[in-house]
Amino acid sequence: MALLTCRLCRKIFTAAGGRTCPACKQRLDELYVKVRDFLRDNPKLEANVESLSTSLEADIRDIQALVDMGYLDRDLKLDSAGEETDRQKLALEFERSLNEMKSSAAAAPQRSAVSYGQQLYSDKGRRR
Repeated sequence: MALLTCRLCRKIFTAAGGRTCPACKQRLDELYVKVRDFLRDNPKLEANVESLSTSLEADIRDIQALVDMGYLDRDLKLDSAGEETDRQKLALEFERSLNEMKSSAAAAPQRSAVSYGQQLYSDKGRRR
């Protein structure tokens, strides 16, 4: 275990992973539930770190820590023209490549596995 300094409260603690002490982690977990519920109750509200901090009466550094740690996404809305987000484009591209791999694997003839020794010294590995 290493000695680390908590990136929020600057206390030294021992940890196997993560840069946040257990007390701050607990506080962030509780704050996340409040933020999640607030955003669910106000879906049309365009919130930023400052407005969330004011609305929930929470420390702005804690809200920003939630964003930095990946608990909250920065921006998920579609462009005004209705274009797909980069995340959606990447997912569609990945799905297309997987489908291409599946179709090419199904079309390719199945070969039996040949070890290096069989390839060099036996009739099984030699091509005729």
